[in-house]
Amino acid sequence: MQATARIYFQKAPAKKTKDDLCPVKLCITHNRKRKYYSISDKIKDNAWLYVSEDAIEKITSDSPRGKYRDIAFEYKKITDKAEAIINDLSVFSFNQFEQKFMNEVKDWDNVFAAMIEHIKELKSEDRFSYAMSFESTLRAVKEFHEGKTFDFNSRNKVVSRYEKYLSGKQLNFVDITPAWLKKFEKHLKDKGKKKSTLGIYVRNLRVLFNLAIKKHHVKAEYPFNEHKPKTSSKRKIALTAEQISLIANYQTDDPKAQFYRDMFMFSFLACGMNMTDIARLRYSNIEGNEIVFVRKKTEAEENTEEPLQIPITKRMQSIIDTHGIRAVGYDSFIFPILRPEWDEERKFAEVRQLTKMVNQHLKRIAKAVKIKDNVSSYVARHSWATISKNTGASTEYISEQLGHSSVLVTKSYLKGFEKATREQQSSKTEDAVYNQKAV
Repeated sequence: MQATARIYFQKAPAKKTKDDLCPVKLCITHNRKRKYYSISDKIKDNAWLYVSEDAIEKITSDSPRGKYRDIAFEYKKITDKAEAIINDLSVFSFNQFEQKFMNEVKDWDNVFAAMIEHIKELKSEDRFSYAMSFESTLRAVKEFHEGKTFDFNSRNKVVSRYEKYLSGKQLNFVDITPAWLKKFEKHLKDKGKKKSTLGIYVRNLRVLFNLAIKKHHVKAEYPFNEHKPKTSSKRKIALTAEQISLIANYQTDDPKAQFYRDMFMFSFLACGMNMTDIARLRYSNIEGNEIVFVRKKTEAEENTEEPLQIPITKRMQSIIDTHGIRAVGYDSFIFPILRPEWDEERKFAEVRQLTKMVNQHLKRIAKAVKIKDNVSSYVARHSWATISKNTGASTEYISEQLGHSSVLVTKSYLKGFEKATREQQSSKTEDAVYNQKAV
């Protein structure tokens, strides 16, 4: 017997509120057994969780009007969702229904449920960039599996944004085979996805598969030994000293353009420091005339990362003096980008917006000074390394200042560069840019 779903108004005196209102629940009936569920996180207006008996008659009439029509429509959306979940279950059980309706993701046999749980775990660890990568993978797999477009954009609570991924056709880990992966790869190619994107999606699926098998004991054949998609390495763009000079000396009366240009130049002069680390710099990171910090990207890797030491050049100090927050405390942020009271998710979003704005202004500047390369904030890192190499810096020095993982190897047989060497080399790199003739 198929389960049924309906809205239930609790009219019993013991259930009513002090104002004589009836609580509203979702009632699921199966084999004469009934269970009642809260709809508080499914309802548009919390005022509709309790209604009077007079209102019940108007809501349940054949032709409800005005606000009662809106309430009736909202209730119907909830029962429709419940019925869709019931119809998706091959064999009904209250436990499975609750997992899907209440969004209590527990079933790691389901690829979508497992990926959602993993995304939430990544966010709880403040790994928002990695979580976004898995969100893109989730959307791509869902679209391939069901043949239609899905969108994460939602104004509802974070929990509800994943509901549509748990409804519809279920995909289990046993369904992902080498043949499935080949079809998925072809689907992505047909949609115009780059090989690098394809590689990220398949890598994320592999990570999820390993978690499912090793941690959650899912029984499924491992498909990645037979299928390894070819990926292309991303071309690293490095601007010349002359091109960086054109950006550095670009004249504008727009304060915003100046700020975002200077954030790019600070990144370049600070040995390719990324926007996340620039935004998180505090005055406490300044020791003498150096910035000492651990990259956000690697700070969670205990005992594997020593602080980077970046000399503050004259131009860097000028940028700090121009844009830095003044007289607000030793441990305050240097630049007006983040606020201490924001949580990590908000900070992540603000850094993304900063990067977006830097890139927008950089493209305008590049066009104005006739730089044809696709310029973004990321080129600061490669440009610094290339220009430093061309001005005489050793590979070991560059590796150390960039904080590459390979520095762990080099430090086993090379001593760290002395402070004087760092200052001298940073000045050389700066001079290579700022001694160019202004246009």
